[in-house]
Amino acid sequence: MKRLERYDVFSLPVSQIYYDADFNCRGQFTLQSVEELAQSIDELGLQFPVVVQPAEEVEGFAQEGFRWRLIAGHRRYRAVTAFLKWSEIPATVWSGLTDRQARLFNFTENLERADLNVLEEARALGRLFPKGASLREAARELKRHTRWVQARFRLLKLPEEVQIKVAAGTLSLVDVEVLSQFDSPEDQIKAAAEIAKAKRRGRHPSETKPGRSFRYRKTKAQINRMIAELMEHGLDGLTTRALAWAAGSISDSEFEEDIRQQACA
Repeated sequence: MKRLERYDVFSLPVSQIYYDADFNCRGQFTLQSVEELAQSIDELGLQFPVVVQPAEEVEGFAQEGFRWRLIAGHRRYRAVTAFLKWSEIPATVWSGLTDRQARLFNFTENLERADLNVLEEARALGRLFPKGASLREAARELKRHTRWVQARFRLLKLPEEVQIKVAAGTLSLVDVEVLSQFDSPEDQIKAAAEIAKAKRRGRHPSETKPGRSFRYRKTKAQINRMIAELMEHGLDGLTTRALAWAAGSISDSEFEEDIRQQACA
């Protein structure tokens, strides 16, 4: 039986751990948002230790009096320090990480714990790839499908007013695909409001652009051509995307890219 020293857990003084809200992919959050977590920890104990790295290994680290930088478990840390007043916290120490590796770990740890809403995921992607990246490159690094990455990059291009509706669950990522067809932010905001209004009434909106059909309807010949392409590649797992394409929610080029990506997977 081999011992994996990386996963050793230590009880570290919280006063020696540097908490940086800007480093965390979730950004800032209020104390009220962690109060329920604090109650759970008080009743059941801390189920997962936080993760830190030696401060001396952080390039440009200039915070005096701290031995560690917190890289994962920011909500847990805030819960036990702000509400439970712990003086120490169980922590796993990871050494040898670059700043990018630490940020990537912070992001993926939050993804695995399903702690992020879709807008938080999109904004974290933007911070990880501030200069942009190919869908394939980003998907490979995050171990996610290119479609997952594409949807969140697309969300970042929409106005903040629309982004907030998506984060709140008023609009879906399918709606984001539709809204991305608009050329101007004003039209995107207007269409988003129409879609949200129609959903509240229990109906699917019938238009995306003034005077134009919401669903770019395909002829039977077009649908059969796409089905033939699927069969040619031996693919049968794109039913949902096929329906979206047939309904006019995604373009030919987007769906054909999905086919190529699946064929190469």
